[in-house]
Amino acid sequence: MFVGVLGAAALAAVGVGGQLIFLMMALAMAVSMGSTAIVARMAGAGDLANLQRAARQSLGIALGLGLIITALGYRVLPLLLNWYDLAPDTMRLTRQFLVLAMGGLPGMFLMMGLMGTFRGLGDTRSPMIASIAATCVHILGDWVLIFGRFGFPEMGVRGAGWAMALSMWVGAGTLWLLQRTGEHRQLAIPEWPHKSWVWRILRIGVPASLRTLIYATSAIAFTMLLSMTQAGTAAVAALPIGLTAESIAFMPGFAFAIAASALVGQALGAKNERLAERFGWVAAWQACAVMSVMAAVFFIWAEPFARWFTRDPEVVALAVAYLRINAISEPLLAFGLVLAGALQGAGDSLKAMLGTFITQWVVRLPLAYLLTFTLGLDAHGTWWAMSLSSIFNGLLFIALFRRGGWKRVRV
Repeated sequence: MFVGVLGAAALAAVGVGGQLIFLMMALAMAVSMGSTAIVARMAGAGDLANLQRAARQSLGIALGLGLIITALGYRVLPLLLNWYDLAPDTMRLTRQFLVLAMGGLPGMFLMMGLMGTFRGLGDTRSPMIASIAATCVHILGDWVLIFGRFGFPEMGVRGAGWAMALSMWVGAGTLWLLQRTGEHRQLAIPEWPHKSWVWRILRIGVPASLRTLIYATSAIAFTMLLSMTQAGTAAVAALPIGLTAESIAFMPGFAFAIAASALVGQALGAKNERLAERFGWVAAWQACAVMSVMAAVFFIWAEPFARWFTRDPEVVALAVAYLRINAISEPLLAFGLVLAGALQGAGDSLKAMLGTFITQWVVRLPLAYLLTFTLGLDAHGTWWAMSLSSIFNGLLFIALFRRGGWKRVRV
């Protein structure tokens, strides 16, 4: 909303830069999901010694990977911008935002590693508190630094980059303090990564990380398609507006996915496969109910949502179309989100990764090209490709979960 005041070019720049930051988050997911699956199993089995070792190793691995990936990111991410067919002013603003936002990447890796441990223990309150702290800092930082409040200079897009980086460090620091001062304080001490534990955690986490990486890279390709439509920059600017408004639905769905991941893992650790399966289905149906209601909300009030972010009539119209077309897919999107989380909690992250690859690269992108350019639907074709592929994704994960192979995965 704050960046939208700066114009469509700035909005597109932050949308593209945010996608590349999410690309790095995909790598952080390797530690987070591996930690969640192993800690949940150890908690369910009552194996406190290995639980502590897993948590400490996860923290050490997250710190090491965070520093390495950040150093590589400063060399690689600016080069990836050449993949986008952006207007010169949008490209300049994207670089300004990205260079500063990337300063928060080590904090993001640390935060993701800590969140994995907390979620494996069944504690989602502590990550919530840390996320609230990070979000408040992000919002306040945007307002102060973008517009130059309280004596700070008016930084525009650069201010948005500083605010994002600062929020990541605040989230990581808050979560570490909560662990260090809580009942699990012994888990807050990072250990030097041991190769056996690195393999054990990343064997589960890397497919989960690749799953997020598939999302991120397909989003980049999707945005490239949008930039080639007749709407061009307006379509690219409408995408982050649609995603932000749609998050009213899919963020609660993501929460149920986290719950399913922890509960399925703990039930399997306690050798109760029937309970694990029930946890997966109950979480999926609850997410479906919540996301269906939220989808109705942003379907009805799509235009007011869009106007919160921009007054550009073309961008508003495209964002409204995005919200109403994608509202159709929310019930099955819920099943896809939650049951993929259940598979990851069981340690079967490979199936979750393959399902996501099929949805994003085999179904969504070819369908988007067909509808957008071959059938001439322009930007609306990309919105329909998103919606239809989300429906496919839900049906696919229902089938994968029903097969039950995840019950036999060893962690």
